[in-house]
Formats: sequence, structure tokens, C-alpha cells
Amino acid sequence: MKLLVFSDSHGVVMHMESAVRAHRPDMVLHLGDCVEDFQALRALFPDLPMDHVPGNCDYGADGPATKLLTLSGMRIFMTHGHRYNVKLGYESLANAAHFSGAQLALFGHTHEADFLRMGDVTLFNPGS
Repeated sequence: MKLLVFSDSHGVVMHMESAVRAHRPDMVLHLGDCVEDFQALRALFPDLPMDHVPGNCDYGADGPATKLLTLSGMRIFMTHGHRYNVKLGYESLANAAHFSGAQLALFGHTHEADFLRMGDVTLFNPGS
């Protein structure tokens, strides 16, 4: 399964649209900070499976702050990251993902791309 992961789009849908057209993913995940961008992308690609979580700038957005998905046999923990203080470190996020049974934790909030392993959890931030 090919996933395309976005976060912190902050009103810039055209780059996400270009990436979807270029990479033709099986699914798109948006990690918050502009749920409106997620909704606009969903309107452009109504047949493409998509999911999202709200971020700290998504005031009044519905939906849980974290989601646990199982895709192609992999458990994925999705969150924006602000509730886990990811700007100060990833330990809290890695622990939450671990205790949820996830092998992969997807997060945003820092606006900086990152990819690392902490214990038995791989953490991925696509950046902004």
C-alpha cells in the first residue's frame, strides 16, 4: 500500500494536489493544521481513500485528536503532535504509540520533516 502523508498545509492545497497526481497513492493521510485543506483535497479526489486528525490550529474541528489505523497489517498511530509536546522531544509520542500497539507513529506540528526509530516504533513527520 502506498500512503501519502501531509501535515501543516496551512492553506496551500496545490502542493498536496500535485503530489497526489504525481505519486498516485492508495490512501492519503493528513495530520492536521488546516482541516479545510484536507476537505478541499478530498473534494478534488472523491474516490481516493483519505483520513485525517485535527491540529492545534483547527479550532472547533470535529474528530479525535488521535487515530489508530491498521493498513496492510501495520498498526499506525496518527496525531498532530501538539498534545505530545513533540517540539520538546518525541518520548511521549513514542510511548503513546508503543502502548497502543502501533509500529508506526505519524505526526506533524514541528513543520520539520523527521524519520527515526525509538524503541519498537518508527516515527515519521512529513514536515509542512
